[in-house]
Formats: sequence, C-alpha cells, structure tokens
Amino acid sequence: MGLQRVVYDVIIVGAGPAGSVTAYSCANAGLHTLLIDKARFPRDKPCGGGLSLRSMDALHLAGIQVPTELIERVISRAELMGPDRIPFHINAPKPFGYITNRDQFDAYLAEQAVGAGADFIDGCELSNFEIHHNVIRCQTTQGEYEGIYLVGADGAATKVGRIAGLQPPMRADEVGIALEVNAPIPDHAWGTNVDPSMIYLWFLDIPYGYFWAFPREHSLSLGVGGMAGGLSRVPALLRGCIRLFQKRMGFSSLPLEKIRGHMLPVFPLRSKGFTGQRILLVGDAAGFVDTFTGQGICYAIESGIIAGHILAKTVKRHLTVLQLAKQYEHLIQRRFGKELLYGGYIAQLVHSNLYGAFRTIRHLQSTSRFVFDIASGKDSYDRMRRNPLRFLGKTIVNELKTRLSGRV
Repeated sequence: MGLQRVVYDVIIVGAGPAGSVTAYSCANAGLHTLLIDKARFPRDKPCGGGLSLRSMDALHLAGIQVPTELIERVISRAELMGPDRIPFHINAPKPFGYITNRDQFDAYLAEQAVGAGADFIDGCELSNFEIHHNVIRCQTTQGEYEGIYLVGADGAATKVGRIAGLQPPMRADEVGIALEVNAPIPDHAWGTNVDPSMIYLWFLDIPYGYFWAFPREHSLSLGVGGMAGGLSRVPALLRGCIRLFQKRMGFSSLPLEKIRGHMLPVFPLRSKGFTGQRILLVGDAAGFVDTFTGQGICYAIESGIIAGHILAKTVKRHLTVLQLAKQYEHLIQRRFGKELLYGGYIAQLVHSNLYGAFRTIRHLQSTSRFVFDIASGKDSYDRMRRNPLRFLGKTIVNELKTRLSGRV
C-alpha cells in the first residue's frame, strides 16, 4: 500500500505578521495548516520596526503575547517637520508605540504558529499553483503541497494574487517604495543627541511619503518612503534627509550600514480584489496599508485574525465556499476598509498642501491626543468622517485642556 498524500486544510504563503497570525489562528482552531516562506528564518527584514498600540492589542486578541525582550524602545513622543523645516514635538499622554527588531519579531510569530500546531517550511518558494475541483496544488522549490484553501501573505508584489488574477500589474502610482538604513550610534548619544522615546517624521516634499528616524536598541533606523513613480529620486532623497538629520542632531557623521528596500501598496482597496476561488489575500498582499502613515502591521494582524476565523468556519462547514469570500470581504470592510480608503483621501489632501497642513497642525497642541487616539485604535478616520461634529468637539475640548494645563 502506498503512502497517503497529505492534504492541508490551509496553505499560507508568506510568514510575515499577516501570514504567521493567519497560520496561528487557523492552527489554533484545529485546522491542518501549512505556512511557507521563501526566506530562511530569522530573515533580514528591511523595516523601521514600529508597532502601534493597535498592533499590540490585535496580537493580544489573537492570543499572542509579545515578550518584553523583543521590545527595543517604548515610544511616547514624536517630532514632526514639514517642508518649511520648522520642527515641533507632540507628547502623548501614554506610550503610543513600540520599536521591535522585525527579524526577531517575525521569527517569534512564526514560532507561535508552529506552537499552535502549524507546519512551517522556510526556504520554500512558491513557483505556481493549480486550482482543481477539491484541492489547490502548489508547486514550490521544496516539492508539491496540496491544500483545500490558499492564503496569500506574500507582500505587495504577491505571487499568489498575480497567479490567481486578483492582482493586476501595478502602475507606478499604485505602489510605494521604502528605503531604510541602520545607523549604529554610541551609547552616550542617547538622551543628548537623540531622544530614545521619540520617533522623527519629516515630510519634506517627498511624494506621498516622509523621512523617518526610529530609535533602536543600539542604532537608528533611518528611511524614506514614497511613491515608486519617483523611484530614481528616492536614494538621493534618503541621503539628503540623513545629512539634514545629522546636522540637526549634532552628529558629525553617522556610520551607515547597507541600504535596504521594499515595496508597499498605496491607495488600497481601490481596484484590487483580495478574494478568489478558495483564495484569500491578507496584509500587504491585499493592499491593507494606510497610505497616509504607511502603517500596515496592525492591518496585517487584524486581517490574519479575520481570515483564520472565516477559514475555520468554512472548513468546519458552517460556511460555504461562496460565503467564505463574502464574509471575509464584509468583515474586512467593517473592520478597516473605509478607514484605509479615507486614509488615502487624507494623504491626497495633506500632500497637496503640505505647507498649509503643517502650519495648522503645528499650532494645534491637541495633536498629541489625536495621534494617541489613532495609534491606539480608540479613533479612526472613518469614525471621524461619520461623526465630524463629535470629532470637532473632542478636538476643541482637548485643545482647551492642553492649553490650560500649560503642556506643549
């Protein structure tokens, strides 16, 4: 008698936060789950490593606790600067974010998926897949695997989405690029040159983007993100911003490691589909990124939770295959779909008049409260749109409280 072929309930391609959380959620629900990634883990991940409170809350909701040793910095302050180059600081009432090492963080999430019962194969790249009546047959660099359902968590240039016909070729105005470089700094520079509790976000005429400086444990993550249409300008923009940062922070020079880059989807949910025949896309592969802030990890985690929940109900025959797609789309739209849409509109509005936008924000001391509410998930662009009078009232009250308390 020959060996029986293994058929997984779910195969997930990509072991970033979206893929690992999907795998964890599926395995935790009792599904036979396979998670694959083309890289060997822990792998190098070009990213500033910022996690919002909303991201942490989403992980807690999934049942994943992030150990303190993975947190390099706790963020409670931000320096913003517009094209007029007049910086101003915002101070949140509580920490609104964390900095983590993405290499270790992503490896930890993959370990949680394995701990929940998922199989994980790294160094395994998807080359193609075929949809048959009962299974999806995936060809990879490490052999062929079969699953009933397939999840694409393989980033903005998703191969799963392209093969399934869900991801049309992206135009230059539909994709962003981020370049990041790590700059080790001496211990004595913390608290003198650089505030270890502050992130720096400078909007300096970068098309739909900004320069960032995030404090790491022993270094700074310095980067520029913007539209891919200006791809040839991005390296020069990064070098110019780093020179300005060095001068402003009092560094004679900064030792820079290798520049790394990655793609980001922009203007999400406008034309891209994220469900197909027994196929779901999550995270960046589905376009779940806030165009204005560039934040994507919280949406990656939340979409992974939703995908795992819907797949478990479908495998256990509480939903049909047709209902799978409809339920996933419905829950995504209800959770953050409109929020991402309006984030794109805000990005267009702000970047069309950066000077005016920053003059207004700089004089609103209640900006601190606004940043905290967005980062923590207490508020969203969509809730502001649906109830503008409530948002205006909150802004006025917070502005009065801030000015009367004497805080800047």
